Amino acid sequence: MIYRTMLAPSETPPTMREVKRALLTFDKVLITDPRDRDIIPPQAIGIAIGLPPIIGASFGPVRPLGKSPGYDNEFDKLLDQCKQARSDGVLDVISTYSHQDTITIGAVLMGGYPLNPRAMLAIYRSLARDNEFLMTAIRNDSILTADANYIEAVELANCSADGSINNDPATPLIEGEMGRQELRTAFTNIARARLAAIIKTIGYCAAKELVPFFSNAFQHNISWKIVANSRQVIDELATEDMYWINRSLALRVAHEEFLDEAVLDQMSIGDVLKLRTKAWGEQANARDGLMKSVAEISRELDPTNELEKECKEKIRQYRSEAEKLERERSALKLKIKCEIGIAIGGTVTAGTIAQVQTAVGAATVLLAGCVYALKKIKDYGPVRQSLKAAEEEFKDNAGFGLYEFYKTVPDALRR
Repeated sequence: MIYRTMLAPSETPPTMREVKRALLTFDKVLITDPRDRDIIPPQAIGIAIGLPPIIGASFGPVRPLGKSPGYDNEFDKLLDQCKQARSDGVLDVISTYSHQDTITIGAVLMGGYPLNPRAMLAIYRSLARDNEFLMTAIRNDSILTADANYIEAVELANCSADGSINNDPATPLIEGEMGRQELRTAFTNIARARLAAIIKTIGYCAAKELVPFFSNAFQHNISWKIVANSRQVIDELATEDMYWINRSLALRVAHEEFLDEAVLDQMSIGDVLKLRTKAWGEQANARDGLMKSVAEISRELDPTNELEKECKEKIRQYRSEAEKLERERSALKLKIKCEIGIAIGGTVTAGTIAQVQTAVGAATVLLAGCVYALKKIKDYGPVRQSLKAAEEEFKDNAGFGLYEFYKTVPDALRR
């Protein structure tokens, strides 16, 4: 199958370039409703903090992602430009939960939200307490030099997810030097919202068999850090548990595609849809089959050279399909690279389409990378049990991978 993708939300609406990139890669592209900004449904916060459902008081927004000025108008313009893709059924607007449900006496209507609100809140608060994660969300970002009016529009200060809960203290402000000291609280709130948006996107996509589409620098940086952290935890587990040995290997398939963005920008949505040909379908099916098989191979084979040999053979078979698509999309200067052994946690230039297969599910990645990696653990027994339970309970049929999308063709590939 060719997977569907969901564009991870940001403070600004998706761009036409991002939509075109996604349509060139995935069977269907989903964009989140402009109202869908909270990490969990606001009506579920009571459950998340351990209150009985009969208590129906409203707690307000739950660490929502802010919006740039004019967001809704720009979003409507984007949809208008994408009419053909929407009518063809390859682009749609969705919400992670219904916005009409409310708290009732004796029950909390979740509005179809597929994730555990208590778990999501706990993961978020773990990240929001880690200063390095907060800094990762805004480091070298244009938000640091944005004018005060923009920051005021984007920052959402009042949030029920960050205060003290029972014996759990409130999440802290960003520490360290800051050029605009008066905006420390605002930058902290923006960083918090970005962390919440990423973990919600990863969790929701796993639950719905979607591939998360990250296109902004902060999305890349946060997601790579989560995976790098999870690898450290899994490496530690592998020293004592055979179950995790193959998962801890540096066995990863790196898949990158490059194209000429100047050509892409000149193309209409109709032109892009015409490129969704038979050759594209065969290449996409082959690519997704390759990525899914990596996790299966790493579980089935012994951690020896046989494992790498098997993966290299599958890559060789895949490349023949990739070459067909390169020839068909020569006007876009499309180049496809696929290789084994890339290190997770490195920096990938924003704009590349790249997948790194982790051989573990999204639930495991979130728990290991966002919770256990931030603790000083002396006994890994409970951690092993928790992560195994997550893999069994939260089946990730799409296979968790990091995707980053097209960039300009490198000089080395232009020849």
